[in-house]
Amino acid sequence: MKFKLLAALTTGFIANSVYAQTVVNDLDGYNRASAYANGAVDRIVTDSFNARTFNAWIYFREGGSECTSGYIYDEITGQQYGTVKFGTGGPGASMVDTVYFNGTFNDEQLQRNRVLALSCQNLQGEQFKVYHKFSGLPAITWDTSLVGVGEYKMPDCTGSSSHCGGRGWYEQVSYTSSLHVNNKNEDTYCTATMNEGFTSRVFNGYDSTPLFHTNHFALENEVYNFNGPAFRQTVTCHSPVGQTQRTQVWVVSGENDINLEVDYTVYK
Repeated sequence: MKFKLLAALTTGFIANSVYAQTVVNDLDGYNRASAYANGAVDRIVTDSFNARTFNAWIYFREGGSECTSGYIYDEITGQQYGTVKFGTGGPGASMVDTVYFNGTFNDEQLQRNRVLALSCQNLQGEQFKVYHKFSGLPAITWDTSLVGVGEYKMPDCTGSSSHCGGRGWYEQVSYTSSLHVNNKNEDTYCTATMNEGFTSRVFNGYDSTPLFHTNHFALENEVYNFNGPAFRQTVTCHSPVGQTQRTQVWVVSGENDINLEVDYTVYK
C-alpha cells in the first residue's frame, strides 16, 4: 500500500512539473503591441476605447490555446486594480480573443504604468503566465502667454446702430507657447485646435504631430488676426490607452488686461 501511494505521489509530481506555469515577460516596453517568442500567446495589442477602462486583443500562436483568468496591477507598487474578462475576436476568429478590464481607473491610476497578467494554456495543456505592460496617459506641461498687438479698440459709439459699453479688442494678438508632452510610449500622437478661423501651430509651427516619444515644442510670438474676447486653445494627445486633453482660454477684458481664465485637463 505504501509503495502504491509513493508511486501515485511521484506520478502526480511529474505531471505537475510538466505543466508548471512558464513565465512569459513583456520585453517591448509600454507600446501598443507586445510580441512573445514562446508560449501560447503570440502577441497582445492594446486597443482601449476609454481611458477609464482597458481593452486589448490576444493573438494565439496556435488554435486551441486560451487564456482563462487575469488581472491588472500597478507596476511599481504591485497593487491589484481588479480582474479582467474575455470575449471572442469575432465569427471565425479561432486564434484571437479580446480581454477587457472589469472595472474603472481613477485619476491617479491613469497616470501610472500598469501591467496585464494573464494565465493561459495551449492545446497540449502547457501553462503560461503572460505579462503585457501599458503606460499611464500622456502628461501635458504647458506654459503660454498672450499679449495684444497694436491699438486697443473700443466699439464705435456713433450712428443709429451703435453698441456702446461692450468690451474692446485688439485686432491682433501675439501668442507664445512652451509645450512639453511626456507621452510614456512611442504610439502617441497629438493634435491642437484653436478658435474658429485660426490654424494652431503649437507643435513647432504645426497643428499636429505624428507618432513620437516625449518631446518639447516651442512657439515664439506667433501673431494672429483677432477681434474677439476669448482666445481658446486645446491640445489632445491620443494614446493606445486613451486621451489626455488640456484646454486653455485667454480672455481679453480690457487694455493690457489679458488673463488666462480657464486651464483644465480631462481624460477620455
